[in-house]
Amino acid sequence: MDDSGTQGRDAPHSLAPVQIEVAGLDEDIALLKRGKGVRLMLTLLCGGLAAFGIVRWMDTLDGSQTYAAAAARLEAINAQQGSAFMRCVLPDVQRSQLASRQALHTAFENASERAQKYYGKQLERCAVLSDELEQRLNHLAVPADLFGQTQNVRSAARELNRALTAYRSYLQDPVRPYDYVQVTPMIERLSIAWTDYEEQRSELDRALREHP
Repeated sequence: MDDSGTQGRDAPHSLAPVQIEVAGLDEDIALLKRGKGVRLMLTLLCGGLAAFGIVRWMDTLDGSQTYAAAAARLEAINAQQGSAFMRCVLPDVQRSQLASRQALHTAFENASERAQKYYGKQLERCAVLSDELEQRLNHLAVPADLFGQTQNVRSAARELNRALTAYRSYLQDPVRPYDYVQVTPMIERLSIAWTDYEEQRSELDRALREHP
């Protein structure tokens, strides 16, 4: 019996399961690829968000360091020039005794009454500190949002320098004798100037240190 016809008829049917399996495998591979693509996209998205978060955190850290650095510089300026200036002009008075403007006025008044015109020489030696205080504050770098408060401190230091100059010029003028009535408003001006400087400096220092 010739089986060639039978084999010919059966041949197409014998390939059908293989074709179906191949087609199914292709679909599985396509689905797998799509699944990997979704996972890849999710991975990239999560990675991007994480990187963005790190950058924002670093920006915040850099900003905090900027405020802290400015606060440290301000503290150094006040210690080396501001506090040193007060120790120079009132060497026999403790800072704890100068808690108010009136106390400061009294301290200047007592120093003037004791030394009178000779007190001008003492103030001349201290003038370099007030000059340096103004100059260093003018070069103090601070974040932009605190520029206005920094300008207030600079203005207060400038007025302190002017008040000291006026007071010292009067005391060192050989033509004008010492007069309590004339010196009193100069002492008051100097007392107000220092008090204002301290208040403005304290406000700026607090703003720098409390910045989030």
